[in-house]
Amino acid sequence: MAHANEAALQVLLPLLRQLRDIKGLREMKPGIFYCRGAAFVHFHDEAGVLVADLKKAGGSGFDRYAIDTPSGQRKLVDDAKRRAGRGDDD
Repeated sequence: MAHANEAALQVLLPLLRQLRDIKGLREMKPGIFYCRGAAFVHFHDEAGVLVADLKKAGGSGFDRYAIDTPSGQRKLVDDAKRRAGRGDDD
């Protein structure tokens, strides 16, 4: 499944700004963030519906987030902040 393109990400600019503010995250390409040198959060366009994948707390695989509502976006940002701050002990 391909990552969401820049045009699809335009509707997520406020969410992307929040992710860009998280200490320790680097946006390698638009909408593709790394933490401590590893893929951390990215977005997919599934038939016009945007979803986010966030690295699992244990470091193996990704959790999928529905981001079509403000509450879904808040949950993604909150979880990303918590997981990015965990350091190497995930």
